Amino acid sequence: MDQKTLPSSTPNKSVSEEILLRVKDLKLFFRTTKGVVQAVDGVSFSLGRRNSLAILGESGCGKTSLARAILRLLPRNVHTFSGEIVLDGVDLMKMSDEWFRKEIRWRKISFVPQAAMNALNPVLRVGYQIAEPLVIHLGVDRERAFNRAAEVARVVGLPVDFLNRYAFELSGGMRQRAIIAMALITNPQLIILDEPTSALDVLTQANIMNSLKKIKREFDITYILITHDIATSSELADELLVMYAGHLVEHSPAERFFKAPIHPYAQKLMASVPTLREEKTLEFIPGQPPSLLNPPKGCRFAPRCPRRVERCDTEPPLFSVDAGGIVKCWFAAG
Repeated sequence: MDQKTLPSSTPNKSVSEEILLRVKDLKLFFRTTKGVVQAVDGVSFSLGRRNSLAILGESGCGKTSLARAILRLLPRNVHTFSGEIVLDGVDLMKMSDEWFRKEIRWRKISFVPQAAMNALNPVLRVGYQIAEPLVIHLGVDRERAFNRAAEVARVVGLPVDFLNRYAFELSGGMRQRAIIAMALITNPQLIILDEPTSALDVLTQANIMNSLKKIKREFDITYILITHDIATSSELADELLVMYAGHLVEHSPAERFFKAPIHPYAQKLMASVPTLREEKTLEFIPGQPPSLLNPPKGCRFAPRCPRRVERCDTEPPLFSVDAGGIVKCWFAAG
């Protein structure tokens, strides 16, 4: 397979309406000594080509499990893994694990893990690690792969001379840029980023986000950004998907979401964020998320919801709302 080259000019600034990724009724449950953890329970959404989707929610809500289900990076204790994952018209769930590894992972979908230092091999030079996906997955010779690594390093703002260094010789921000370069090098259709700016100082976070926005403008790549940081998601996201206790509770265009979220949980999240240009009373969400070993019947947010009514004891379906959003709440029914 011939290696594609990065476009050098004429960034594509339009957002395509064509669907790249479609997920339907995705479930991922884990078997533990205490019972079955319902990490991702019936999640359905679609993502347009060249769009960026931010997945928000508290720790333990299923964000990373959803990403790992799409990538099929599954542990041995999987109890249930079902549903549909369709990438560019191809049903990935019908592929064998070996075929998925050869044809999809890194070629079509790549991953930026949360802990960059843990993802890099301490005894291999950074340049080799960035080039490795080309050698392993696309069969590119090492010289061409290293040249390509240098090209991608420039794109993400990593000095080329850093390619001859080891991971422990790089700062946290530079290690994160190296991981992003590794994810970008095969020209995948979709990049999933798990907390790409966590544990970084504010200035480095801003630089990383600027690099991601530049890549999004210039290259034909779609993002899924996993975060609990609403400010970070506002920088990059075209769409917001909010998860709570393994369920999708709201999926909306970013412009509408940041102005007026609909689900009570999403409203509480936005109400907890301070603003610079207006005075507001900050709010918090009382209680704590339910255990996914035995989640509550009906709406899973109901025990913490200030708008709870009797019908919340029955699980709501997904309702379509204005501006193309979907919400899992009875109040969205009108």
